[in-house]
Amino acid sequence: MTVEDYLARKSFPDEVYRNNYFIDIHTTPEEAGQVRSGETLFVEERFERYKDGESHGVPYRCLTPKGLKNVLVAGRSISTDRITQGSTRVMPSCLCMGEAAGMAAKFAVDMAEADVHRVDTDRLRDRLREEGAYLP
Repeated sequence: MTVEDYLARKSFPDEVYRNNYFIDIHTTPEEAGQVRSGETLFVEERFERYKDGESHGVPYRCLTPKGLKNVLVAGRSISTDRITQGSTRVMPSCLCMGEAAGMAAKFAVDMAEADVHRVDTDRLRDRLREEGAYLP
């Protein structure tokens, strides 16, 4: 997932939760396009915060590393770019990822040939909704 996905408030067919946390990372002045050296600038100042009710989806595929069978990740380890990781690394987001990863693991174990990459994400999303997850 990329900062472009974040900025576009993108939805994904396999999203397992919605996130609206601001981009919370620090960067050097040079990275932020500042000319004065020695200052620290918060990256979130470069990106407008979401308005009430706005969010972006986080797809299940961010939790399933390519090339590894039956490995699920959650928290800071999901597949995002550096800037977007500043939004998804926070505890509310980690809680949602952990719930989705746990359910997906159970679904994979119940399959004839257990493989987290083959989990039915529609079924997973339905089950998450049953537990109260907001998924449009």
